[in-house]
Amino acid sequence: MSETTTRAEKAARIRHLFQTEGEAVFENTNHINNGRYEANARSDDIEDLRSAARRIKEDAIERLPELIETVRESVEANSGTVYLADDAGDANRYITEVVEDNDAESVVKSKSMTSEEIEVNEALEANDVGVYETDLGEFVLQVADEAPSHLVGPAFHKSTEEIAELFNARFDPETPFETATDLTQFARDYVGEQIRDADVGMTGANFVFAESGTIALVTNEGNARKCAVTPETHVAVAGIEKLIPSVREFPPFAELIAKAAAGQDIATYLSLLSPPVDSPVIDFENPDEPLSGGGAEDREFHLVLIDNGRTAMREDDELRETLYCIRCGACANSCANFQHVGGHAFGGETYTGGIATGWEAGVHGQESAAEFNDLCTGCSRCVNACPVKIDIPWINTAVRDRINRGADPERFDSLVEGLTPDEEPGELDVQKCLFGNYGTLARLGSATAPVSNWLADLAPSRAL
Repeated sequence: MSETTTRAEKAARIRHLFQTEGEAVFENTNHINNGRYEANARSDDIEDLRSAARRIKEDAIERLPELIETVRESVEANSGTVYLADDAGDANRYITEVVEDNDAESVVKSKSMTSEEIEVNEALEANDVGVYETDLGEFVLQVADEAPSHLVGPAFHKSTEEIAELFNARFDPETPFETATDLTQFARDYVGEQIRDADVGMTGANFVFAESGTIALVTNEGNARKCAVTPETHVAVAGIEKLIPSVREFPPFAELIAKAAAGQDIATYLSLLSPPVDSPVIDFENPDEPLSGGGAEDREFHLVLIDNGRTAMREDDELRETLYCIRCGACANSCANFQHVGGHAFGGETYTGGIATGWEAGVHGQESAAEFNDLCTGCSRCVNACPVKIDIPWINTAVRDRINRGADPERFDSLVEGLTPDEEPGELDVQKCLFGNYGTLARLGSATAPVSNWLADLAPSRAL
């Protein structure tokens, strides 16, 4: 297939997504953006919080090997198990073994992009295990058999009318679903039944505190904590970058993630669990029996930490900053291109939005990133939106340069041979000094604007 044909097909696909999903994506991303603006405006220390969060993540990624050993000791001291998976296949093998050891027939899951990354649903279903998504957006996509289009709002690309049509066709209710309330109530009852009957619960983890083995779950639906504590066995899946030293470092993130992800001052549900938890296991077959006894000794917990390219990203000066990401989706919401085509165009095998280039290049490879990397224009709106100040356009440019150069970084040098000096001159270059200090240049231009405007309005200038 020629490069021209490939580009034509890509353009046709983007136009199709713009026409079919663009309106819903635009409405949803702008709703979140407006909420974020308002929430940030109510906070008089938002920049201090962002700077603090940035420092914590820099430190955590620097100390990552140490934190992995610390969390292993903490979880094991609490009778849990930590498994460090090299890649997706290794993680799925371990999780499948846990499910088999428990003779589990069903697994309920809360939303987790890391579980999407390793495709754990497919691995479990291949072993005849029923897997049920309990997050509303993920539940919608499981029914539709589609991939997420957003890090936080997986079904951002679907309207209420489309979801109602989907549910009516799939579940054939006596009274057709019409409103968002109809759909939400049905989904709540349906997934609630799956949670009660499940043998294993699986969650992600927004953060993992190494010192105590605590996982933080930040949600607006409450389904994650139900998946964690209702079944006897809990499996938490998280990338190694989710580790921070302790709960003492958590406060800035608790405020920032809600503002950045959903335009809220604080998330509806913020759960800190140090599993196996002490709450008794509920016997739903005997609902009239009082809760007594039980607790951690009746429960099983597995923390599956995923590497899958992250250690290599940590050693890569151009991809390392990607590991600071807290998966809030603010970069996507703030991106003009994403707002119009959504994550099914502006995304790769798993991740979507501006930060997706770094994630896809790191965990799936440059070919996946190449599918959408050129949709980033480098406008830098995402940098201001990012709660940990990641320079996303710089990452995207670095990866784009690798994609364009390929395996041989010097193969295009002949195109500019003779156009650039072989060596930098020893003396200072006035032009480089001037335009290299673009901040100073911009302030100078702003200060002299009244004079230049006055000169431009003079009759001789206008005639010229």
